[in-house]
Amino acid sequence: MTTALASPAVFKEKPPEPHFGDGLPPESASLMQARIKDLKLHLKDTRLEKFINQLYEELEARGLSLRPECYLSDQWGCPSGVPVIGIPFYLADQHLTKIEDALGAGAETERDIMMYLRHEAGHAFNYAYKLYESDDWKKLFGDFTKPYLDTYKPHPFSRKYVAHLSGWYAQKHPDEDFAETFAVWLTPGLNWAERYKGWGALKKLQYVADVAAKVGRTPAPVTLADRDLDVGEMEETVLDHYRQRALEEKIDLSIGEQLDQDLTALFEVDGIGNATADSLIRSERQALIASITQYSGVSRAVVKSVLDHLLERVAALKLSVHRDKAREYMTKLTALLTTLAMNFLYTDKFFDVD
Repeated sequence: MTTALASPAVFKEKPPEPHFGDGLPPESASLMQARIKDLKLHLKDTRLEKFINQLYEELEARGLSLRPECYLSDQWGCPSGVPVIGIPFYLADQHLTKIEDALGAGAETERDIMMYLRHEAGHAFNYAYKLYESDDWKKLFGDFTKPYLDTYKPHPFSRKYVAHLSGWYAQKHPDEDFAETFAVWLTPGLNWAERYKGWGALKKLQYVADVAAKVGRTPAPVTLADRDLDVGEMEETVLDHYRQRALEEKIDLSIGEQLDQDLTALFEVDGIGNATADSLIRSERQALIASITQYSGVSRAVVKSVLDHLLERVAALKLSVHRDKAREYMTKLTALLTTLAMNFLYTDKFFDVD
């Protein structure tokens, strides 16, 4: 996934204070005030080194000599045209990972990290050999110079694309389509020929296999190592990083109290439950965001904003739940959130107020 050139955070207005959440260790308060560059974060001797080495072993097993340089940055990314891989800085330190768990939508699991690394390696392979310039690449994946938009409207379960990262990410842009296809092809133990039998995406997977066999052991024409924002250049504090991200992900929902009736029908009123509804939602927050993002194709920022709005409303309405019926409540809430997300995806509105 390519990223734009990043710069230190600049605030034109006072951003919202992030919610610290539960489970943060006491030392996190002082860590939040530290400048990221001063934390002296690095990849060597961290758990990330193991994953990077695993990626290199997978590339070798597939007959590729390419070993993309990895570095710590503000997010996952591969600068456009440059075969290097940026990894989020918070994954290099266990305390920062706990902060990400509390303030974000949950830090990446080991499985997630490998999925992202394979995806970014796809970008690196594409850029290192300038595959996007070939007629065969353009015929299968499209125009590499197509404008890169933050939002897109995927067709869930389309067989023209592989399914790898959540949100039907291959449908975002031709460059992402190739990176996702490469990641599926690279994944050990995945019989892609059988898994995608009868799919239009199979031709793309076969192309990756063919081009890898053709150029995999040849020197790469592009060996640039220019980075986007390196962790050593990140002047902002950890707190400012999350403040800025909260600003960037904040969505003007314009929902107000319009879902209150649905929420009162879903949860218990008048305090007849034995636990608060917002405590139940908070305990399932990360799983809800991940699952709805994965299958709806709606951005994490939108799903997170809607869920946080519902959290505010159930707390304001003082709704409650019966603990022994937690699964029933969550099933209904998941259905409500998914409906809102899909309606937003295809109409740009959560519901028709006319």
